[in-house]
Amino acid sequence: MSMADSTMRKYIWLINTILDAGKITFKEISDKWDRSSLNYKGTELSKRTFHNHRQAILTELGVDIQCSSMRENSQYFIANKDEIENNEVLGWLTDSMATETLILENKAIAEKIVLEHIPGGREWLHIISQALKENRRIKFRYTSFHSKQNNDRERILEPLCLKLFKRRWYMLGQTVDNKQQLTYALDRIHSLVMLEETFDYPENFSAKEYFANLYGICQDSYSKPTRVILKCFREIPKYIKSLPLHPTQEELETGDGFATFGYYMSPAYDFIQEIMSHGNDIEVLTPLWLRDLVARRSRDMAKLYEK
Repeated sequence: MSMADSTMRKYIWLINTILDAGKITFKEISDKWDRSSLNYKGTELSKRTFHNHRQAILTELGVDIQCSSMRENSQYFIANKDEIENNEVLGWLTDSMATETLILENKAIAEKIVLEHIPGGREWLHIISQALKENRRIKFRYTSFHSKQNNDRERILEPLCLKLFKRRWYMLGQTVDNKQQLTYALDRIHSLVMLEETFDYPENFSAKEYFANLYGICQDSYSKPTRVILKCFREIPKYIKSLPLHPTQEELETGDGFATFGYYMSPAYDFIQEIMSHGNDIEVLTPLWLRDLVARRSRDMAKLYEK
């Protein structure tokens, strides 16, 4: 583990510790640090180090740790919790670190905690992150599931962003020659190096805006942003209410055993796959082309079982 990784883990640990407590004294924080799995060297958390961490957390992560008073037993709290709620990366970091800490500090029940397997590719995260930071091109070999020609050829890309979808990491980048934007799954990369060549990061590109109208990572030429209305049956409305399919989701109608939800989005491949995974618990009402597409694929699937 690098020094930078170790320091960031300490920052996230401190944020989670204060978040969990709501309000907490320095002594309580220090006692928790003494028992933390991160403190494998048994180092003491001094007040000077604590306040240095506070300042770094504010500067680097935008999280403001405030003090209730100047007294000896004063309590510390997160003054801007909404920063964590609204920052997807920071929220993911705190959640991931909380899970890791839970397992490390409760090794006795490790066999009773079942985690989902994450496909490979995490070994490329550090290099790609560095390339993103320095606007450097990367060279890599990649196996595509769709293309049979030049399937494992060497590629050069200008990385634009990373995205995590369904516990799988993806990289979006643009080609050197025509600036075509393409997405690659990190677990299908075989080798990757960062080049010395730099590039001008496009000023008008925003990763959040690029994926704003999408469910997942797939773009296509025919799925333009449009109004989508789904009718959901039985228990599915409860799940969709608790875990929306898209940020634009709104509940339009609720009846006996059903609910309808509206979206403004691009219903591309990943969204269609998600709808079909729910079988007859979800019906597409609009747009009509999407309704017809899902109906046709459903009929084709039914034919597999008519033999």
